[in-house]
Amino acid sequence: MGIKRLNHAVLYVSDVADSAAFYRDVLGFRPKGDAASSRAVFAQAAHSDNDHDLALFSVNLGQQRSGPFSPRGETPDPHQPRAGLYHLAWEVDTIQELKRIRDHLAEIGQLGMEEDHGVHKSVYGHDPDGLLFEVCWFVPEDAPQRDDAAPTDGRLDWERELARFG
Repeated sequence: MGIKRLNHAVLYVSDVADSAAFYRDVLGFRPKGDAASSRAVFAQAAHSDNDHDLALFSVNLGQQRSGPFSPRGETPDPHQPRAGLYHLAWEVDTIQELKRIRDHLAEIGQLGMEEDHGVHKSVYGHDPDGLLFEVCWFVPEDAPQRDDAAPTDGRLDWERELARFG
């Protein structure tokens, strides 16, 4: 028995309220009950049965037991090697939902790349702190193959893919 999927992500953010609004308005994450404050928010994805899928903590919250800050909240030694987050990936159920999120990201100036990875289609964006995220939709396994079967150049052709799957 191995890992099934990512359970939740915890991000350090510069402004909890701004980040919570972004993840709510753009990706549909709902803050959980009374857990929201200016220091931390726990949120659930729109169609999730998970307790929380995303937590947003204020930088130097002071209670971290792991991560880039010490338990007392001071900045780590800059000479110590640090790993970092590349991006988070969120999955949606339909290509129409992926397109809706893509359009919203473009509208607010946060749209990055749009990629056709063959088995899944992806759009990328940045949150208010510049953290990169991906939103992806997986092509159903039973979907018919494309007629033109030519390899993709990696760019997402919305017109073609919406005609095919929309």
